[in-house]
Order: sequence, then C-alpha cells, then structure tokens
Amino acid sequence: MKNLFSFVLLALVSTSALCDYSVKGEGNYSCPEYVSAKRSNTAKLYSSITWVQGFITGMNYQRARATDVDSFIAQDIPAASIARWLENHCRENPADDIADAAEAFIAKNMD
Repeated sequence: MKNLFSFVLLALVSTSALCDYSVKGEGNYSCPEYVSAKRSNTAKLYSSITWVQGFITGMNYQRARATDVDSFIAQDIPAASIARWLENHCRENPADDIADAAEAFIAKNMD
C-alpha cells in the first residue's frame, strides 16, 4: 500500500516537472538571495522559511486530498533544519529559486 502512495506522489511531483505553475511571494527569491539572507540573518530568511513551510503544508494537503490518505511530509523536521537544507541546496544549485528548492526538499523527504 505504501508503494502505491509513493507512486502516486511521485507521479504528482513528476507531473510538476512537466507543468508550470504560478509561484507567489518568497518562492520567487533566487537561491543566491536566500544564501545571502541566511548569512546576514535578515527578515527575508524567515519569510522564505515560512513560505517553504507553507508550500510543504500545501503539498501535504493536496496529497491527502488526492489519495484520501494522511500526508505528513517533513512533519518532524524543525524549521532550523529546513533552513540548513535549503542553504545547502541553494549553494549547490545557484540557478534555482526557493520554489525549486522546496520541490527538491519535498522529493527528498516524502514519507
């Protein structure tokens, strides 16, 4: 059963690679902007982390609605750990924006 849900979620994530969607707010910040905000501990850092947490929540909501099964992606991962993961991702992928990093985070942390 878990394999079926993983397949469905993978299909949803894979589909997003083929389709475009509108990104609002801090999801449009570039990875270099995020790394700079992380280094200087600015308000942009906190708004970016909050945006990513909302993106994860939205993915959990959509996944639960689509599969009629609970979804807890990153449930036990604290914001500080998400921030470090985003920083590492952004350093390795400077052409990405926060939305791209959030997608990568979800793909890596699906339960």
